[in-house]
Amino acid sequence: MYHLIKKDILMQKRTLKLSVLLIIFFTITLSSMGSIGLTVGILAVTYQLILGASSLEDKNNSDIILNSLPIKKNTIVLSKYVSIYVFTAYAILLFYSIYFIVNMLNFPNIIFFNPIGFIGGIVAVTLFFSISFPLIFKYGYIKSKMANLILFFVLAFGGIILTNILQNDQVTFGQNIILFFNKQSTFEISLVLNEAKPNLS
Repeated sequence: MYHLIKKDILMQKRTLKLSVLLIIFFTITLSSMGSIGLTVGILAVTYQLILGASSLEDKNNSDIILNSLPIKKNTIVLSKYVSIYVFTAYAILLFYSIYFIVNMLNFPNIIFFNPIGFIGGIVAVTLFFSISFPLIFKYGYIKSKMANLILFFVLAFGGIILTNILQNDQVTFGQNIILFFNKQSTFEISLVLNEAKPNLS
């Protein structure tokens, strides 16, 4: 399995170099989106690397070579799923490295990195490839290319839209609370606060 994952890495050295530029681009363009920006960035880089490997395999008919080797199909499939998290870890490490360097040099705060975006990225790639890989395994990379592209945009933009809706709901909820307390008298507010205090006796 190790050698199969290593093959996916070595066969796209150029793509790995390009992914560094892509991550720098995302740190600048998506930083204003906070956690969801990091999630989309991790998903996009992992998408590029995993499907890049699938594209090269399809182009070089690697499946024929792999099937001729004494390797179980289960091992080949499992290595593909493990490679998802190898490339995800690579993307997260690069995002964090840029974040760390920028903070060390006291550059303007254009880099985003937080635990919520980090976890969101792992969830996003897991969800995406749980649908994408079965399509690739059944129909091949070329035939499933358009479906994977549509799925990527649905997940990426759907997540952004959903986050904006939830954030707006939270803002509205907070505004309603403030409005409620503004309508109450000082006596009523103090009464509520006294009732809310824990009984320490």
